[in-house]
Amino acid sequence: MCFGNDTFLLGGITILFEERKNYIIEKLNKYGKIYSSSLAEELGVSEVTIRTDLKKLEQQGLLKRVHGGAISLRPQRYDPQFQEQIAVDVDEKKLIAKKTVALVEKNDVIFVDSGSTTLFFIEELLKTPPINLTIVTNSLYVINTVVQHPEVKLVVLGGYFQYSTMNFLDLEINPFFDRYHVNKAFMGVNGIDEIGYYSSTLLEAETKKTIMQTSPMIYILASSSKIFKKSLVLINQWQGKEFVITGTKDESHIKKLKKCEEEGKFHVL
Repeated sequence: MCFGNDTFLLGGITILFEERKNYIIEKLNKYGKIYSSSLAEELGVSEVTIRTDLKKLEQQGLLKRVHGGAISLRPQRYDPQFQEQIAVDVDEKKLIAKKTVALVEKNDVIFVDSGSTTLFFIEELLKTPPINLTIVTNSLYVINTVVQHPEVKLVVLGGYFQYSTMNFLDLEINPFFDRYHVNKAFMGVNGIDEIGYYSSTLLEAETKKTIMQTSPMIYILASSSKIFKKSLVLINQWQGKEFVITGTKDESHIKKLKKCEEEGKFHVL
């Protein structure tokens, strides 16, 4: 068996389901949509076989079947500003994600905020999600990621959709948290300093503040580009109960973070 222009050259060799599965997923990741007729021709099998394969893959949460083929369930990170955020501090954000995953346990009900660092976290978490996990979020990117894992309960906060951050914002969310009790909140921010933590808009800051007031455990995920940087709106001053999760190797950052921790402003993980 060999490849050429994304085509299997069969030579009479039988292609097993797992091989077809890998080929189908690779094509989906590359193009976002695939067609049964093209796959049947490329793999040298019948369209009936391909439709059966697609049904199995849909049951596994790997794609969504549509007329004539299937589409990818992977979140499409098409927003230019978000693409830029993803590209900053990538290795550090991956380290933060691994640290943060260790804090999530079975039966947890967690809030996951919008932002590139929280998305790295949720993608890492869902590789092996804890038993009976419930995720509450207002982030479109997090929603698109979680729906690929039907074993995880998903609760979505609605409201005004902010295109710059791809999330839903609503000041009237207190009744929501009267019904749903979140025990851990994993928050993204635009900056932190010795005073507190910041957001880029007033509406986003007020929404984050309300959410954080309802959670007994608050984790703020901040890579180097956000540490000791102010943004437009102060969300809140440090209350002494927040945990800052970072992966910075900057000695000046580490020294200042340790000083803040010693002063009881926040904890550092």
